[in-house]
Amino acid sequence: MKILFVCTGNASRSAAAEAVLKKMLANNNIKDVEVASCGTKVPEGLDREEVMCRIAAEHGYALGGKAIPMTEELLNSADKIIVMTEQHRNEVTRLLKYEHWNRIVRFNDYCFNESTDLPDPHYQTEHVYRTCFGIIERGCSEITKSLQ
Repeated sequence: MKILFVCTGNASRSAAAEAVLKKMLANNNIKDVEVASCGTKVPEGLDREEVMCRIAAEHGYALGGKAIPMTEELLNSADKIIVMTEQHRNEVTRLLKYEHWNRIVRFNDYCFNESTDLPDPHYQTEHVYRTCFGIIERGCSEITKSLQ
């Protein structure tokens, strides 16, 4: 199974979700699940956001490197595409084959059964980043439980 997280820049939300879920799966000895992330609007050479990298490190997760742009190949290879907002769903459907649209779920819907977007912390206070990270960590814990 391949899970793909998608947000706008792949600099904080989707990248953090990828790092958190990878570690949780490894800690729970869950194999045969590949996790990746990408962004719908990634400028070339974009680094991951420093504040999210720092918060992730404080919680024991390795987050860094460069953001990855969304591609048709990445989308069509995923079994589950977890988007952060309804806008991301719309952008994913522009590249994803129609017969795969049922693979798209919104993070809060999938993890908490809440029909809401996970807001972008970009250009917000560190408190907003920490709140966002906490939601991502709890959500990835729910995903991990569902895969056990």
